[in-house]
Amino acid sequence: MKRFATAALAALSFVLVSTARPIEAQGTPARPADAWKPFQEFGFLTGAWSGTAESGSRVGGRVVRWSMEMGGNYLVERGTTVFPAQAGTAEDSTEEVGYFAYDRDRRKYVAYFFYSTGVAGFYDVDLPSAGVIRLVSTSLLNYDGGARTRLTITSKSDSELTSQLEVSPPGKDWVAFVTSKLSKK
Repeated sequence: MKRFATAALAALSFVLVSTARPIEAQGTPARPADAWKPFQEFGFLTGAWSGTAESGSRVGGRVVRWSMEMGGNYLVERGTTVFPAQAGTAEDSTEEVGYFAYDRDRRKYVAYFFYSTGVAGFYDVDLPSAGVIRLVSTSLLNYDGGARTRLTITSKSDSELTSQLEVSPPGKDWVAFVTSKLSKK
């Protein structure tokens, strides 16, 4: 009986081994090549940009640099807009630094912008379509109480984008404040 059990076990083992697929044929599990990573939707922005800026009848220039910083946890925007002196108005220059972060708990982007005028804005970030980023302020410091700002950045091509900063005074509709057309350097 012991011999029969050993022979049966050996035969069963042979059948299992001979019908199993070779290990190398199974391969390694595929890594998801398209795995989402924070800020991949913002890739078109990185680098240096320059171009024109308009505010009402004033025309000037704008330079912006976008970069990933602090181990890729923040997308940082540093920009300067200059409107030269024109028809009785003094030169106007504004700098800003913006930090984009991914809020893992809420699963959404937020942004914090600080302006050389002393204004600071805290924004929810929306991605309404590919190549479009929209920031709407949730809070503004050192600006009219109840006012809001909205910044829309649109990729026109790999080397061209537009941005429009709008202001909404308390109880009023959005009004264009500064519009820029930028080219990648």
